Amino acid sequence: MTTEPNTNPTPETPAPAEAAAPAADRMRYVIPAVLSTLLTLVALAPVAYVINRNMPARVATVDLQVLVEEDQKRTLDVIGKGGDVTAEQRAVAQKLTIDFAKKLSATVDALGQECNCVIVNKAALLGGVTIDYTDQVRARMK
Repeated sequence: MTTEPNTNPTPETPAPAEAAAPAADRMRYVIPAVLSTLLTLVALAPVAYVINRNMPARVATVDLQVLVEEDQKRTLDVIGKGGDVTAEQRAVAQKLTIDFAKKLSATVDALGQECNCVIVNKAALLGGVTIDYTDQVRARMK
């Protein structure tokens, strides 16, 4: 005895055409909603660009006083801590100071371009909270 498969749908299992109907009804609502969302985003993209372009730059700080004091200590270590400073030691100290100032200026400029922000001396900040890049400047200058 062989049993043939039952091809008639039972009331418990819906027919394939009946199962596809709710999915087709959902797609009638989903596709216009997705297209409407995409068109809205495309229409608002130029507005977002203009707003972003006209926003003021962010402000960040660098504690220049700490960096200068650290450089002065290094300079004093190089020329020695004797009471009398010779002309040669003075020239070395002046060259080290000039090199430090150039390197500091270039480092702060590069960091400002990378972060797309305005960098000010920490002592000039009167209020508010900003990002402090002192450690990053110190690491780049070594």
